[in-house]
Amino acid sequence: MASFVSQFVAAPAGAVECFVAHGQADPANGSFVLVHGIQGTAAAWAGIAPRLDSGRAVLMPNLRGRGRSPSPDDTAAYTLGHFADDLAAVIASAPGPVTLVGWSMGVLVTLTYIARFGSAKLDGLLLASGTAHPGNEAVWFHAETTEGVAQEARARAARLGLTAYATSTAVAGAWASVRAADLRPVLTQIELPTRVLHCELDDQCPLDHGRLIAASIPNASLEVWPGAGHNLMAEDPARFAQSVLRLYAAARSDRLKTTQ
Repeated sequence: MASFVSQFVAAPAGAVECFVAHGQADPANGSFVLVHGIQGTAAAWAGIAPRLDSGRAVLMPNLRGRGRSPSPDDTAAYTLGHFADDLAAVIASAPGPVTLVGWSMGVLVTLTYIARFGSAKLDGLLLASGTAHPGNEAVWFHAETTEGVAQEARARAARLGLTAYATSTAVAGAWASVRAADLRPVLTQIELPTRVLHCELDDQCPLDHGRLIAASIPNASLEVWPGAGHNLMAEDPARFAQSVLRLYAAARSDRLKTTQ
């Protein structure tokens, strides 16, 4: 992440580390905020952020348990609610309006944020490789102990091509919260331009979960990538960035129409 500017945002549990690309953009244009997955860090977006050169700033937070953000020793400090608090602080500091982009667990964090804080500062959502309710199908880990999850996490990170990871405590705590989550009721309340990206061969979060999200959010669009797996950003970063930019263009067009 050496090519990006690092800053810190005050949050309830301490300062959240946040990397910024295109930081000299006009604040009046708003920003993109990119939310990583259960093991990932801001580094997951290293191939995407430089391609989002649209006159907007791009913010990539390290949620707690990653980088130089707070890393409590208690697994109970890593619930979706805690992550949503971290995200809320970043969004409050970001130039608005904000297009929120979530990948994998980042989708659940995004939905938790909307449930807790609303969507007044948002102008669009891109939800990639995600689920609103993992149930018995979106199973990322099988172990019941922190040590067991940590061992599985190392192998999973290698499969997904992650270059930086969350702490084992953060992953174990997050997984306990994620597997109990059911945010399906939030979907029907969303009134934002929304694009859902999902890979046909996603073995971490089956395609049916993406289809459910797209079908439940009014007027959401679904983009299915054939022959690809869970980490869309690594599969084709240029295509991923173009999907974000198309969503932003559509949301911007809608705003202009409402002000004319």
